[in-house]
Amino acid sequence: MRIPSPLFNCQQATLLIERRADEVLPSTTRFQLWAHLRLCPYCRRYEEQSALIDRQARAAAQARVLSDVQLPAPARARIQRALEASSGNSAL
Repeated sequence: MRIPSPLFNCQQATLLIERRADEVLPSTTRFQLWAHLRLCPYCRRYEEQSALIDRQARAAAQARVLSDVQLPAPARARIQRALEASSGNSAL
């Protein structure tokens, strides 16, 4: 007989860290995640990095972009080649 663990593994914890940003987790789940984060430095680091990425993405989404700014031609060509190589498609 397998006894269920009261704590999550790291894969479950990181998934819940992301879900927590979009929805309210049940209180038992929140407590289990809290306990895992107290014990696991790797998941704490993931939580910090995830929050940083979220803040940076929100700031970037709100930033004003000049309408006349264009990607340089060499960069566009490099991206085009990379897309073609990854998809086998030559047209965008």
